[in-house]
Amino acid sequence: MITAAVPALASPNGFFGRETERAEICQLLLEPGCRLLTLLGPGGIGKTRLAVEVTSSLRTSFPDGVYIISLQAVSSSDFILPAIAEALQLPDGSDDIASRLLDHLRDKTALLMLDNFEHLLDGAPVVGELLAATTGITLLATSRERLNLREEWVYNLLGLAVPKSEAESFLEQYGAVQLFIHTARRVDQRFQLTPANRAAVARICGLVEGMPLGLELASTWVRALPCQAIADELQQSLDILETPAHNVPLRHRTMRAAFEPTWHRLSEVERSVFMQLSVFRGGFTREAAEHVASATRHTLSALIDRSLLRLGDQGRYNIHELLRQYGEELLRCSPELHAQALDRHRAYYMRFLAEREQEIVFLGQHKRAILQLNADIENVRSAWRRAVVQGQAEEIARAAEGLWSFF
Repeated sequence: MITAAVPALASPNGFFGRETERAEICQLLLEPGCRLLTLLGPGGIGKTRLAVEVTSSLRTSFPDGVYIISLQAVSSSDFILPAIAEALQLPDGSDDIASRLLDHLRDKTALLMLDNFEHLLDGAPVVGELLAATTGITLLATSRERLNLREEWVYNLLGLAVPKSEAESFLEQYGAVQLFIHTARRVDQRFQLTPANRAAVARICGLVEGMPLGLELASTWVRALPCQAIADELQQSLDILETPAHNVPLRHRTMRAAFEPTWHRLSEVERSVFMQLSVFRGGFTREAAEHVASATRHTLSALIDRSLLRLGDQGRYNIHELLRQYGEELLRCSPELHAQALDRHRAYYMRFLAEREQEIVFLGQHKRAILQLNADIENVRSAWRRAVVQGQAEEIARAAEGLWSFF
């Protein structure tokens, strides 16, 4: 049994490239030791849709039912258990609802999906108590932030697969392209990939890094703008990522609205660091974050827990491009802080270039230096441009040999 179902987005050719993620999440939820799995990601990444697909796939694995509990409209953590009880259609009674609910679930084998948990994190201990009082209940939570419970397993959800270049021949194999075409045809039934728009569609998918909400909002503009113009607008700002649809929840009508709830839950220090991290391009190291944005390991960890930052396999941090643009817009509202962050970024990477020259020319560490420069080349270019504009002749002179050696 599935109750309170949220409409899922499906396509004739599968879940727009989410088949691997769906299979991995299903496998985790069937692990004996996994009783709480949080599907973690920023607003608009598609957590709810994927979680609904997962619950549908696991119907036969939980004999006492699969239930979907939407917490979006729940205003206080005091109402988490009543929301669960309502979804389970628990009969009314005069005694304590928590006791009745736990008694009801004690011997059950069921899957409960708790959707949109991020604004009720002070109620996370209630989830722990539910797990402690039962043996066969498994919880799948969707959240923009970790619940930070000892029992919690986390699955970080990224965007749909995007083309590696705008010149790829088989764009249709990518989930991001499939979703863009699907949603574009809602507003223009004649829309299709053509030699004239293929590169622009690939560029749009790359600019939103496969974020489903970004793709849907961008695709609504094919009724009024060519894809090249949509891509150009998107590269400049988040303004184009909005929809006039009346029946779309307010939190999904614009990309900014999708990000704002997380922003409002940040501390002042976290806000300052996040804004300043937006000056980086193509990722950054912990050392760079410390020098440019005064980021401590605790702040970086907190931003990761809130889906605003992710740590890659090579130990480099990355911000989703749409989140980076959002942070940059906020930073521009503080001109002095913006200028300071850019100046620290420039100084750090011009010094970084000079140090790589020493490794290449005097220490013979060519491979190490070139790998480091290649990883940070977008930051180097950004810093170089600012140094030129500001006329930082001494910095340019010290760094020029390192850049020349790299190229």
